[in-house]
Amino acid sequence: MRVRPQLKPISVVQRPAEVILVGRALEATYLDDVDGSVTALLRLLAEGRHTIAELPAALRALGFEVGEADVADAVRALDEVGVLLRAGSDDDLDPATRRRHESNLRFYDLFAGLHRTSTDFHRAMAAADVLLLGAGGMGSGILQSLIGLGVGWVRLVDFDTVEEKNLARQFAYGRDDVGRTKVDAARDWAARYSPGGTVVEAVHERVTDVASIRRLGAGASLVICAIDSPDDVHLLVNEACFDLGVPFVTGGLQYSTMFYWSVEPGVSACRRCLELNRQDEAATMPALLDRSVVLPAGRANRATGPVAQLLAGLVTLEAGRYLTRTDPPVAAGVYHTVELADGMATVRSPWPRHPDCPLCARVAPARSAAALSTAG
Repeated sequence: MRVRPQLKPISVVQRPAEVILVGRALEATYLDDVDGSVTALLRLLAEGRHTIAELPAALRALGFEVGEADVADAVRALDEVGVLLRAGSDDDLDPATRRRHESNLRFYDLFAGLHRTSTDFHRAMAAADVLLLGAGGMGSGILQSLIGLGVGWVRLVDFDTVEEKNLARQFAYGRDDVGRTKVDAARDWAARYSPGGTVVEAVHERVTDVASIRRLGAGASLVICAIDSPDDVHLLVNEACFDLGVPFVTGGLQYSTMFYWSVEPGVSACRRCLELNRQDEAATMPALLDRSVVLPAGRANRATGPVAQLLAGLVTLEAGRYLTRTDPPVAAGVYHTVELADGMATVRSPWPRHPDCPLCARVAPARSAAALSTAG
């Protein structure tokens, strides 16, 4: 294959005897350039017209004698710092798909390189099968985002019907859907929004135990939990995903605290680990437990449209990291919170594996994130 490396559309700053490549906000690459040959190479790479073997001749035409080995080493180094793409890789997709997923492909450019292209990431998403538990405020938003990304199949599970109050934050539904089951209304919305795209399988069912989640998740690449009942649903999903051997992502809103986190069985700490860690902490703080609750906290849904959309976006971004492996999951065994009523303060709180976790103990430690890098 005649690979044509192309410089990503990043800023290139030239200083005396030095070039600075500025791409991501937190990254900058400094290159020595005493004779201007590096700048010349970067200009050629920005065009994306030459293979690696053709670049030395193109540099000679500009007055720079650079050996083939040196050019190959330079291209390899630039690829390692993440500033190169494979030119023309979008051509591997049909024109309709390129038009439909243009913005998705350009997002994947952030993580693409010469060995894995944006098209590869898109195809991983298109091959994915997601079990989505819940079609409410967060779940319906996640469904919309998954369909926008072009995920191949979504098994959508919910037991509720559309109510008028849902229309404030659940934008897959309209007034004509009031009284219909959410999963049927969401499936029909998906067919109108993206005909021939994501297949949405509607399952009108209440999730009650590990066995039902395991059954619903058969063949899934990932589970997303967007329900909050029964009370121990996260533990149920956690156990089912160990049985299925797939990651899961969840999130929600507690009073004014928005949260999300994920679990990768055998790689990250799991939800059972979190429960065991909390029990250990409680045992060391008996004074805090010696009190009675006078008035229990009430349960009210405070998720406005913007809150539901923000939460759905964060959860779907994490799901996308698992499905495409663009970059490592950021919330695997890490509690992310956003305090909506306290200046939007954000906190990352990782929790460790617990030595007594029966689920993590049964998974071979050799199963690592690196081994899963080609998943999807």
